[in-house]
Amino acid sequence: MRFTGKRMSIQDHLVSSLALSLFLLTVCGLSTNGATIVTDGLVHYWTFDKDTINGKQIKDVWGKRNGIIVGDPKIVAGWVREGLQFDGKDDYVNITNLGDFGSKLGSSTFEAWMKTDFNKEWVTLFKVLDEGCNMGWAIEINRSALAGFPFKKNAHHFYIRDATGGCKAIAAETETILSDGKWHYVAWVVEQAEKNRVQIYIDGQSSEVKIGQEKGPSKFINFKEPVFVGGGNNRGKLARPFPGTLDEIRIYNRPLNAAEVKRNYQSKLGLRVEAALKLPVHWANIRRVLN
Repeated sequence: MRFTGKRMSIQDHLVSSLALSLFLLTVCGLSTNGATIVTDGLVHYWTFDKDTINGKQIKDVWGKRNGIIVGDPKIVAGWVREGLQFDGKDDYVNITNLGDFGSKLGSSTFEAWMKTDFNKEWVTLFKVLDEGCNMGWAIEINRSALAGFPFKKNAHHFYIRDATGGCKAIAAETETILSDGKWHYVAWVVEQAEKNRVQIYIDGQSSEVKIGQEKGPSKFINFKEPVFVGGGNNRGKLARPFPGTLDEIRIYNRPLNAAEVKRNYQSKLGLRVEAALKLPVHWANIRRVLN
């Protein structure tokens, strides 16, 4: 029998094999790293990647609130690409007062990746407290949300306060080991503040919540003070700076649900899908080189 079909050249074999390999690597990489993050309701996003840092300015890659780096935090390996390592003394990032976000605080989400081994006293992951007993928002590590808000190893304090002037707040805590030198994902989800409905997620899973205060805060306005990350803004002064590394700081103007939290926890892509988008370009380059 005579074969009449066109024979594939060695060059074509190479092109096809390389292209298939590149495709499989890309698909496997996307599968391993999960999907990109949820963007519905996303209002601010600081990746802490080195290409978003220009001098002391750090880019908000989704919104318009570029942060200002204070002190000398180091650019180090993060959970996704790079993160910032804070010295626990005078390093922090001022992410501004977030414009009109404060008025939406009663239904919102804050999430971050953190790594620290410090547990000798309580420290602040992020915080803003306006003058008096008005608007406030925070996550504090190794601090109880129960009476007096004392130091409590492996308890973590999640806080929100409105603008009525009477310390009308929700103070919640969850107990888990975070100060172990490993990466952990933390999400503070305020579902409906006036009904004291909140959720805390650690490493993608809903965590048991203990309530220290539940006063149904409902009057939310824009923050007067800027929000600090890597330390707390206590009425204009740095307080309880965070010794450790932070990455992937995101703020939503709505509560994420459990499936969305899990998706963000599993994602190591952030907003970037360059690997998939560049596949046709790489294929074309392979053919050009071999030709």
